[in-house]
Amino acid sequence: MMKEVDNRVDDYYYPIFIFLVIITGYWDSPLRKVISMIFPIMLITFFLVKFRFTVKINFTTLLIYLYIFICVIASIYAYDKANSFFITFRIIIFFLLISGLYLWMDNYYRFQLIVKSIIYAGIVVCGSIYLAVLLGNVQHESNGSIRTGGIFSNINSAGFICYISCAYSYFKFIEKKKSRFVFLMLFFVGGIIITGSRASMLALAVSFLFYNLRFKLTKKVISLLFLGLISLSGVLFFFKDKILTMLRLDKGLSARDVLFNIGINITKDHPYTGIGLGNLKDIGAIYIEKEDVGNWLKNMLLDIGIQSSHNVFIETAAEIGVFGSGILALILLHIGRKYYKGLKVSLLKDRNFYFIIWGIFMGILVRCFFESNGIINRGWITIDIFFWITYVIFLRSKQWKLQKSI
Repeated sequence: MMKEVDNRVDDYYYPIFIFLVIITGYWDSPLRKVISMIFPIMLITFFLVKFRFTVKINFTTLLIYLYIFICVIASIYAYDKANSFFITFRIIIFFLLISGLYLWMDNYYRFQLIVKSIIYAGIVVCGSIYLAVLLGNVQHESNGSIRTGGIFSNINSAGFICYISCAYSYFKFIEKKKSRFVFLMLFFVGGIIITGSRASMLALAVSFLFYNLRFKLTKKVISLLFLGLISLSGVLFFFKDKILTMLRLDKGLSARDVLFNIGINITKDHPYTGIGLGNLKDIGAIYIEKEDVGNWLKNMLLDIGIQSSHNVFIETAAEIGVFGSGILALILLHIGRKYYKGLKVSLLKDRNFYFIIWGIFMGILVRCFFESNGIINRGWITIDIFFWITYVIFLRSKQWKLQKSI
């Protein structure tokens, strides 16, 4: 009896943690520090004792070890060594947390709990976005559009949470076939639009595209694609100005161009070991003085702090060198190859499930060319964890039976 109770309690460790770590993503309080650092260490310690981690060297773990080793080397030569070593420690904790998640997710019920925890957290974040609009707590852009992240101070991160929640809601839709999940997905899409996060919109569009590659190009599919293309062209023709304003495309990538250049220039000056993890804010302030930009944009970037290059690969190269960026690319290529092979060998009844995973992977991958988080960003659990949760689901799906044909 006690063992059954213990197992039921065990079921909720990770779902509760993931829910809390998402909704408190931008809380600047001691509670957030407990959730993001102390809670993971407790989870890791628990699973070390209960399951006894066994080191299984495969190509993925070998690449991760190599990535961490490069982080250590970069920290030795870093501008701020203490800060860089601390962030390296956070990355180690992050991957131990993911290892614990893999051990924990040993049945389909736990997979369902993880999906629910992400959706519920997404509802909280997205609901706060709608509430912020109703209360007028929004950011007014110079072009007249409004944006808000609700309880998230980082609006783009709020958009990403809505995107992931939308994708995970589709897991429930293909299982339950209930219309409420369609409305829930539309709810999240609305949240993405309000945030104005172009990277999240792009990720959603890419996920949708790659998910639908499961269809063969029959005459019916080609006709629907052609009809959709004509409809899209018509919308773009008649509402071009409004769409450009909403997406802020009338001003190009604005500050991102400058941040890209700063990251590239830092990499040129520090190609092998970078400047160390977490040092972009201090070093970037020096490099922006070399950029040919107006004082208004320069002062704006200095005020908010140059903490990101808005590109995963550029930022990784700037902080830990080109070898670190290369290893990160290899990790993504290796995982992507495993996903693609999974599509080929999966049973027809499970194909929807694996195409969702494939779509999420491609969406996050494309987003990484415009945002620095989402995979491995200084051990930032709130945003990076979704990529690895999806990977754990993929690995574990081979071992537990899907209870329904999805």
